[in-house]
Amino acid sequence: MGHSNSLSLDRAGLESGSQSAKRQKLTPPTEQGENGSGSSTTTTTTTTTNGAAAAAAAASTDGNMPLRGKVFTITGGASGIGLATAKVLSRRGAAVAIADVDPEAMKGADAYFSGLGVPYSITRVDVSRRAEVDGWIGGVVERFGRLDGAANVAGVIGRSHGTASVAELDDADWDRIIAVNLTGMMYCLRAQLRKVVDGGSIVNTSSIHGLKGFANHSAYDASKHGVIGLTKAAALENGAREVRVNAVAPGAIYTPLMQKNWDLVGRPADAPFNDPSAFQRQGTAEEAANVIAFLLGPESTFVSGSVYAIDGAWV
Repeated sequence: MGHSNSLSLDRAGLESGSQSAKRQKLTPPTEQGENGSGSSTTTTTTTTTNGAAAAAAAASTDGNMPLRGKVFTITGGASGIGLATAKVLSRRGAAVAIADVDPEAMKGADAYFSGLGVPYSITRVDVSRRAEVDGWIGGVVERFGRLDGAANVAGVIGRSHGTASVAELDDADWDRIIAVNLTGMMYCLRAQLRKVVDGGSIVNTSSIHGLKGFANHSAYDASKHGVIGLTKAAALENGAREVRVNAVAPGAIYTPLMQKNWDLVGRPADAPFNDPSAFQRQGTAEEAANVIAFLLGPESTFVSGSVYAIDGAWV
């Protein structure tokens, strides 16, 4: 993987709703931007630049840099919501440490950040492996000198997502979903809480599936309900340090991973929209990332233990 850093604006900018976002799902949504948990070796690519020059470059493109000097980790950060979040945070001046397991997505993220001038790193990390998570978080603090917060976005859906009832659940499918979405979330949150500065902020990605149950999605639903419980407990435990711990619950958010899932199940490209969202469209990864960035930033310093639905008024 290439290396790099610098401090500059997200050249692509932040998009709002798009034509692609108006496409329809066949099954209740997952927060796409999640990544698989295949076995991996941990490798990192990082490069540092002159701080003064980087700051000058940032100031020349964006006068509002509320996160300058701060460091955030992002799991599932090479695609979808995770990548959009990394872009927003770096756009606001932060150093971003991305973890992912998808080699092609990691290459794409590296290509994006390598020319921007924002301090960043990209590391292959399987969040379901405690040693990889602990090593990654420790390495981020060693490399960047601090940890101000995190966005935990990595997750998976099962092979029988939307098709198997509880009575038909496969043990291996259940174990994998829980290992990544819930145990992996705990590994990340635990490691981050041990290193994050007082007054820091962590956002965990749950789902609309964490707020209600969907038939034939029981393993995924259970994992995402668990994320909310974990988040609320951690918020109470770390309040004395004013470390905020919140969750987001995306609904139908359109990403390449969502489209890939639709392709696998044969969803026509022109399928009409019929998700139960009052907005009558899919959300975008950027719209979800903006909420995460709000919760990580200085505008939400008295918000903790909350769950923010990002679903266009799910009905």
